[in-house]
Amino acid sequence: MNRWNKLWLITLPCAVALGFAGVGCSDNPDDGSGGSGGEGGSPASSSSSSGMGGSGGGAGGAGGGGCGDTMTDAMNCGACGNECAPGQTCAGGVCTCGSASVAFADVQTLLTASCAVGGCHSGAAPKQGLDLTSANAHAALVNVAADQCADGTRMRVKPGEPSESYLIDKMMNVDKCAGNRMPPSIALSDDKIQTVSDWICGGAMP
Repeated sequence: MNRWNKLWLITLPCAVALGFAGVGCSDNPDDGSGGSGGEGGSPASSSSSSGMGGSGGGAGGAGGGGCGDTMTDAMNCGACGNECAPGQTCAGGVCTCGSASVAFADVQTLLTASCAVGGCHSGAAPKQGLDLTSANAHAALVNVAADQCADGTRMRVKPGEPSESYLIDKMMNVDKCAGNRMPPSIALSDDKIQTVSDWICGGAMP
């Protein structure tokens, strides 16, 4: 066997070994090794470079799993994802009303313009049987069970409790029993939802 063949037989295993050693190594923090570190917050391997990647993954995992201070965060009040209505604050893990006072006439103006139009919640056969015209809206909303919710315990409007009023949930597009955000075409601004929320906070008076 000539010297070139001998040299090839010696170098081939080394090349193969080096090639396979590169498989599974990545600078991408989202690769498998980084992910393993994220699960336990421990190093991905005993080597210094992998250990650093694993520790970084652990820190990322811890940050991704939290949702802030559930005692004061209005976006996560009392529990992750439990969002207070616009105008409310979170105190001690409970959504709390402010001191603003809103008359139902202001709410009705909003309902007439956004909901009781185009035969949606008006006319002879309003959607979901919910007539939001000025003559019927208050009686149709306050202390009336939301028919989309099977258990019958959720009120369309629960006086003093916007976070427990299904009307607010539908406007904010959260925690719905069925159907779409209302109104479906153009979402109400936070200011408009706060008008409704403040009215409910004040007792949902007619």
